[in-house]
Amino acid sequence: MRKGTHVLLEMFGCDPILLDDIRKIKKIYKEAIKGSGLVEVENSFKLHKFNPIGLTFVSLLKTSHVSFHTWPEFNYACLDIFACDEAKKVYKAEKVFLKYLKPKRVKRLVLKRGFITLKNSKGVMNKKI
Repeated sequence: MRKGTHVLLEMFGCDPILLDDIRKIKKIYKEAIKGSGLVEVENSFKLHKFNPIGLTFVSLLKTSHVSFHTWPEFNYACLDIFACDEAKKVYKAEKVFLKYLKPKRVKRLVLKRGFITLKNSKGVMNKKI
């Protein structure tokens, strides 16, 4: 049983002015969603601008979510894209963010969520937590 792909990025050495620009960040997000084939839940994009700098946003997708957080004072941003959809859609969206943010260094983690086979699923549903 396959549940989804979750990409987590830590991006270092990004342009601090870009990381604080609501209009440009929202444009990057829209291009990433449209270009990847992921589908945003209507009116789910929520952005918060910190004072004096930095921003965070979260958006629901029909198959999960995207979240993005910036610390312009450290030239740093982090991005999570999780989708119970084709993995290639998640990777396409990720590439759009990387193309525009141009980090000097990236720490990347990919989680394959809910990959259960008959061999490794024995007792999964019966375990007490």
